[in-house]
Amino acid sequence: AAAKKEAKKPAAAKKEAKKPAAVNADEIPPLESDDDTKPAAAAAATSQALVAHANPSESTSSTAVVPVSGKKTKFQMPRPGQNGAISGIFDGQRFVLTGLFPELGGGGGLNLGKDKMKALIENFGGRVTGSVSGKTNFVVVGKDPGASKVGKATAKSIPLVDLLALNRVIHGQATLDDISSEPAPRITNFSAGYKGNGLLKNTAEEW
Repeated sequence: AAAKKEAKKPAAAKKEAKKPAAVNADEIPPLESDDDTKPAAAAAATSQALVAHANPSESTSSTAVVPVSGKKTKFQMPRPGQNGAISGIFDGQRFVLTGLFPELGGGGGLNLGKDKMKALIENFGGRVTGSVSGKTNFVVVGKDPGASKVGKATAKSIPLVDLLALNRVIHGQATLDDISSEPAPRITNFSAGYKGNGLLKNTAEEW
């Protein structure tokens, strides 16, 4: 029995021989930079491709328009004879203003933007009056317009237009007849003077 146990010792020696020799950490050669950076670069490229596919509207092109802090673009006041603005395009036309025109700036309170809106119309030959009458050609609607003027214009079938419609006419993109037949600007709120007149209430719902 003792002989058999001694015979098994060489087998144990074989197992010990299979253990790898310890390697000094200082002797490990550094990894090649190509093997290390290529997988990372490939992964980055794949990630970018997936983002571009998932968000096709996001473009790295220099021509992409990016809004700045959500600010609205300020309206550029046209000048007669410049950049396609047609001089005298409002000759013989009477306008009444109602509401505010914050995109034009200037003034404050109930006068916000109105002075510049009036100047814009007059610079192109139009006349601005204070009240709606049978001689009024257009009522220009701004933010939170007055219910009284809107109601009178509706009753008299006088076209309601906005600043953008007038700007299209000024630049020859539409005629006064065109904007006269277009749907009225959508009115979501009247000024504080609105008391719920039946005619105005129905009109507001349609707009």
